[in-house]
Formats: sequence, C-alpha cells, structure tokens
Amino acid sequence: MKGVKRHRLPGFASVQEEARFWQVHSPLGYRSAFREELAEPSGQLETVLAVRFDRETVALLRKAARAQGIGATTLLRLWTIERLKEELAPLRKSMARRTA
Repeated sequence: MKGVKRHRLPGFASVQEEARFWQVHSPLGYRSAFREELAEPSGQLETVLAVRFDRETVALLRKAARAQGIGATTLLRLWTIERLKEELAPLRKSMARRTA
C-alpha cells in the first residue's frame, strides 16, 4: 500500500508487556506481522436470544462492528463468548485443582 508506513512487531518479555503495547498501538500498523486464517465455526448457530438495547447503544455497537468489518450481532456474539470465558476461567482452574 502506498503511503502506509509498516512497522515491525517488537518482541515481548511478558503477556503484560504485550497488553500494554496493544493499548497504545493499532494492529493496522502491523498488518504484515499477521496472517489471515479462516475461522472454523464452533457449531451450528441454532438458538436466538433476544436482547433489548436503547437506540444509542445499538448505534454504538454497529459503529464498533463496522470498524472491525463485521456485523453487530457477530461482534456481540464474540464479546459474549469472550466474557463468558473470562468469567468461567477461575471456576475451571478451581475444578482442575480439585481433580488433580
């Protein structure tokens, strides 16, 4: 791409260091460091769950999704799955310690 400055991705000593880096840098400046892969669906999407939002929230959700090049419902589904994994991680660790 003409006019786009490409940066080399630095090495990171820890996950925390990498997290701090991505808080202030955009991955768009490091496109060459990543490769695109097809995501395999985890299963058939068969259940619809209706959630009510006010217009302003829906507009913000759509704007955030558009910025990532995906639909609003896809973004909401990804965020929900991500948050569920975060919430359940301590429970999984606790269960693993009990069975070990």
